[in-house]
Amino acid sequence: MFNSLLVSLLMASNQASSKTDTLVVPMKEIVVSGSRVRESLQRTPASVSVVNKSQFANGRAIGLDDLLGGVPGVLVQSRGGAQDVRITIRGYGARGNGERSNAGSMRGIRVLSDGIPVSEPDGRTSLDLVDVGTVDQVEVARSNVSAQYGNASGGVVNLRTNLDFDKGFVRVEESGGSFGLRRDQVTFGFTAGRGRGVLSGSNTTYDGWRQHSNSKSAQLHARFMVPLSENNNDRLTLISDFANNLIRFPGPLTGAELAADPQAAGPAYVARDERRFNRIGRMAATLEHAFTEHQDLSVSLFAEPKALQRSERARYRDFTRMHVGGNAVWSLEHTFRDGLVGRTSAGADQALQDGSILFWNVLPDGTRGTTIRANKREGAYSTGGFVQQSFTFNDHWAVQGALRYDNLWYISEDFITPALDAQKRFTRLTPKVSVSLFSGAHTVFAALGGGVEAPAFNEIDPPPPFDVTTSFNPFLKAMHSRTYEIGARGSITNSLGAWRYDAALFQIDTDNDIVPFAGGAYFFTAGKSRRQGFEAGLNWRVNDRLALRGTGNLSKNEYVDYVNDLGDFGGKDMPGLPKVSWTAGARVSLPQGVGVDVSTEGMSKVFADDANSAATFGYGLVNASIDYTARLNGAKVRAFVSGHNLLDKEHIASVFINPISDTPGGPLRYLEPGLPRSFNLGITVTR
Repeated sequence: MFNSLLVSLLMASNQASSKTDTLVVPMKEIVVSGSRVRESLQRTPASVSVVNKSQFANGRAIGLDDLLGGVPGVLVQSRGGAQDVRITIRGYGARGNGERSNAGSMRGIRVLSDGIPVSEPDGRTSLDLVDVGTVDQVEVARSNVSAQYGNASGGVVNLRTNLDFDKGFVRVEESGGSFGLRRDQVTFGFTAGRGRGVLSGSNTTYDGWRQHSNSKSAQLHARFMVPLSENNNDRLTLISDFANNLIRFPGPLTGAELAADPQAAGPAYVARDERRFNRIGRMAATLEHAFTEHQDLSVSLFAEPKALQRSERARYRDFTRMHVGGNAVWSLEHTFRDGLVGRTSAGADQALQDGSILFWNVLPDGTRGTTIRANKREGAYSTGGFVQQSFTFNDHWAVQGALRYDNLWYISEDFITPALDAQKRFTRLTPKVSVSLFSGAHTVFAALGGGVEAPAFNEIDPPPPFDVTTSFNPFLKAMHSRTYEIGARGSITNSLGAWRYDAALFQIDTDNDIVPFAGGAYFFTAGKSRRQGFEAGLNWRVNDRLALRGTGNLSKNEYVDYVNDLGDFGGKDMPGLPKVSWTAGARVSLPQGVGVDVSTEGMSKVFADDANSAATFGYGLVNASIDYTARLNGAKVRAFVSGHNLLDKEHIASVFINPISDTPGGPLRYLEPGLPRSFNLGITVTR
């Protein structure tokens, strides 16, 4: 549903240096669907960014940090160095660090794969089905889009596969690097009449730079798109995926442990062999039909069977789940009179995830015991619908309004006495209004929109002593927010080169912010919080040889009204969010297909707790890469060598929010150190 932006908003600063790889950005109208409705990019009243494959081609291809590292307003860090990454967009997703979140998953940000949701009905997103090597383009909606997508849509990340190629191809990729990283991937693109398909298989192994942080991933992905009409306005897209992933977690360290050995793992994580072994499949289909030139309908259906096994928090856990759902969006454009065009859109979403759970005791070696600790069913059902109306005046400015209703229903059935059966509903009506002014290659917009986020299912467990009387935390409420945003984007070409800019100023007021306690073992609700920020990205192509880029994010994230049994935290900084973060880089395209890239990234300190008594330290890292592209005997060959954190700076990649100590009064355990100096090399042959 969140269809591809047809060309990048960003400069080609990271493009491969040969003539065949250079991105030429046409100065013409670009069609987007960031708000689930096709419209001109100029008229899109929201912050949207696009990253093309060539911009992360020199990465490790193991986590989303490669893809999202240079997007304004987005903070992404590799936690254990593998698939488990920390992602926040304007502060959304910050709480996804802790005992219940240390699993390559996140909150508050919706992830799609070719328009099909990866995120679950309760808003949690597991990244098991994400294979960076299959991604050709990433689209990021940085604005809160709850009025279109519903629960947990503080931002939307859509991973796209290119199905628009002229002839078939075979691509073989081999890469490896520090700490035992190895990736093997084969991709086959084929044609069948006017249809286009892509088959991809990958295998990734990683020993890990910290103790107890190794992982393995085997994935298969298939896409096939066939036009159903002569004008290509009707088409059917079929999707099939499978993932078999094993990942171990090193856990957080205390300050003393970090100073002694940052490669160490948390003792309890090693003792329990904390890990997740997930096997997930997916089948999906999307049908797009144009009734007329101005009226269209898109319908998607999907099903995901899941078998999940975990050793976690002194329990061995077996999950058998089925995630199924679908959505439909209808749109009609109408010309009222000369200079006034309206578009009416409506959509509906339905998703459910249901299944059984068995919790066993864990043996000393981390394997499953024979004593059943829990036997229950968990189901999350999500239903929502939206309407959206826009008016465009004289092809120069536009207004848009949207309204969405969401109904989220949790069901828990317990099959062991005492049976703690329970149900809980979260409902919300979410509005959004916006206005955009566009002239030439420039757009200015302003928007006011609501947001809604319910706690994920694994966040609603009750704390003691309520855990013996109910399945659901009686204190949790849905989080409601109001986002005020103004932004601008555009391009300029003059004697100094070609420039592209993207900037936004925002304020987000939130009621009932969901806050983890005891290192993420339980969650409660804060009263009011506020996030204010400015984010900007600039790409400057000086000439055919030199391109510069940079992003900067400034923010103030604080509790406004927040009192609990532990104290009054009004005026305190929200944990997990830095006040400053940045990226900057330069790419030089040398003769004979050689490219050199140098970049830096960094952030200020973050607090780990509501009282702001535990903190990290700021850091800046230096990275570099060199790549070579050539054509040999009809095949395209691309090779690269890259280095991350070349100065080997110690830094913290993530913190457990509101941490606890192993013993009463002992040191807090909350620090997850970031990846040290590492190198990666790879070669890709495409024919």
